[in-house]
Amino acid sequence: MAPKTTPNLFQLSGEGIEVTYSTTSIDGKPRFTFKKGRQTLSFSGNQISSVAAGIGTLVSVVIANVADKGVTTFSIMLPAIKLPESRKQAFRTFGITTVAKTTIAGPPTGAQQTYQTVALRGSAQQAEF
Repeated sequence: MAPKTTPNLFQLSGEGIEVTYSTTSIDGKPRFTFKKGRQTLSFSGNQISSVAAGIGTLVSVVIANVADKGVTTFSIMLPAIKLPESRKQAFRTFGITTVAKTTIAGPPTGAQQTYQTVALRGSAQQAEF
């Protein structure tokens, strides 16, 4: 059987943030873990949004939702990766923290989202689940 060349497990870190994302798991659902400081948030299934874009795949989770203030999401941009024979590939990318402002009266005037980026580096590999 030929080795699979598409990764399904991504481990990234940078600037105090650690992310583990798998496109599948033992129950077939994707998993996403976000760590920053003492905070660890875990997501699975439809809590994870994955959108193919021309520049890669954008994978997002909601890390905070405060009524009448805003929704905060954290996203990672994953490039297309073809794994080498070693089945593990190092790569660099970035994460984006997005704050979408909300109010009871509806969207406020001005920019509806603000962004903060973080450089991430890590590895992609094919894991057996």
